[in-house]
Amino acid sequence: MAYATGDVYSPYECDQLAIKVAGESEYTRDDCIGTLTVERETKTITKSCRGVIKKRKTKPTGNGSITMKMHIKLNIYRKLHAMVSTGLQPGVYAFDNTTPMPEFSLVARVKDEDDIVMFKAFPRCKIEEINSLEIENGAEEVAEVELKAAFMPDDYNKGEYEAIADELTGSTLTAENWMTDFSSALAQASGATGATGVTTGTGT
Repeated sequence: MAYATGDVYSPYECDQLAIKVAGESEYTRDDCIGTLTVERETKTITKSCRGVIKKRKTKPTGNGSITMKMHIKLNIYRKLHAMVSTGLQPGVYAFDNTTPMPEFSLVARVKDEDDIVMFKAFPRCKIEEINSLEIENGAEEVAEVELKAAFMPDDYNKGEYEAIADELTGSTLTAENWMTDFSSALAQASGATGATGVTTGTGT
């Protein structure tokens, strides 16, 4: 079933998720996702006359929060939380209060009830809260890990991207490479200029 402009799109399932930590060249897939929750931040400016609001303007800030409940791969968990092994015995990792959480990019593939695919991307994210640890002996279900992250605007003042798979008709960013190659630069039209004033090409 193809998506038609004007149709209602209701995200129903997130079946793919991938993360790339700053400094790495490839995304790492981890699809064992329970829930993905996104909260966007807005800013409202008001203009009052004698104490009565006469004008109100609201716009997105490009900031927000992401909460993921999932069974996360151990290597990703350690990277996102800046766990260190330097100076420790082989196989030992630790939370270190001198190491800041790294930035990472997150991409996801979601579907609606008719299996229409939508891609999501958050190019600048950072873990803001280390999850609590609770181990319940005798539990009948293995608990998911809850990750809480913040996302921020990129160099193009955009914090979140999305695209219906059928509408990705360009040659640079496609349905085939979104989950493996997404970057803010690839999402821009050729020749677009970011907030830094640097003009981007078609793939860098």
